[in-house]
Amino acid sequence: MQGMSKTIRIGTRGSELALRQTELAIEAMKAKTPGLEAEVVIIRTDGDERTDIPLCQVNKAAGTQDKGVFVAAIERALAAGEIDCAVHSLKDMPGQADDNFELAAVLPREEIWDALVLKKGANLSRLTLGTSSVRRTQMVRTYWSGTAQTVSIRGNVTTRLRKLIASPELDGIVLARAGLNRLGYCGDSLTLNGTELSIVDMGKDSFMPALCQGAIALEIRRDDAATRALVAPVNDTETSLCVRAERAFLAALKADCSVPVAGYATCNGDFMMFRAIYFMPNGMPVRITHRGPADNPEAVAAGAYDKLLPHLN
Repeated sequence: MQGMSKTIRIGTRGSELALRQTELAIEAMKAKTPGLEAEVVIIRTDGDERTDIPLCQVNKAAGTQDKGVFVAAIERALAAGEIDCAVHSLKDMPGQADDNFELAAVLPREEIWDALVLKKGANLSRLTLGTSSVRRTQMVRTYWSGTAQTVSIRGNVTTRLRKLIASPELDGIVLARAGLNRLGYCGDSLTLNGTELSIVDMGKDSFMPALCQGAIALEIRRDDAATRALVAPVNDTETSLCVRAERAFLAALKADCSVPVAGYATCNGDFMMFRAIYFMPNGMPVRITHRGPADNPEAVAAGAYDKLLPHLN
């Protein structure tokens, strides 16, 4: 972006959900900056290209160990000046930001919990559920005390829904409620290709979500003051405080998508409550709760990490 131009180039993945999230970001920016024009640049990421292997193996295969599998290609375009701003699902981003970039804003958070999408008549006592997430795999084992099993399944939301319908093996899949809501599947059921599926919301404490789930992040180059002026006004303060704690906890763990960790932060007045669950190599869950000042989310994350640390040594 040059001079005082009010045109912004926004990079995003090409999935239906990613494009909807980009629409939400553009709507928010236009509300703050009347007359703003936006050009959407679709970028294929390593996570989009490598659907032949589990999601947790993509970073290693692509040689981008320090980046999220849906982030690295978009950040390359950002660094090259091909786009001015990137829109991400914040849960896809690593906890430690690249020094060349900054999160200029996060939009108001959607619902944070996971949802179970089930075929009609599924046997709840012996479920086979599709997921590519190591966190969800561990949560399924814990929540159903070993009576449910998981099968690896990849693809965007609609692709996974279609795979569920087509597979005789699968009883259901686990998806983020935020993504379902943004795609218009807001109730307790949905119909796709003439097939009706049930949607059951999972309790955020009994089936913890991914850290930063439900949050949309707008990333810019750190030295781009002109873009910052367009993006920063859409930042939601409470969401920003909560995800700062969650990302700081991820950074302390040096965790990527291969680490089975879950949790969330909430603000109540001047205080923040942070809850997390970490699965040990033997599958045993360690639950952490820590409370601290809402205006210092990094300190809250550090306190939570200190409580977890004895279990890691």
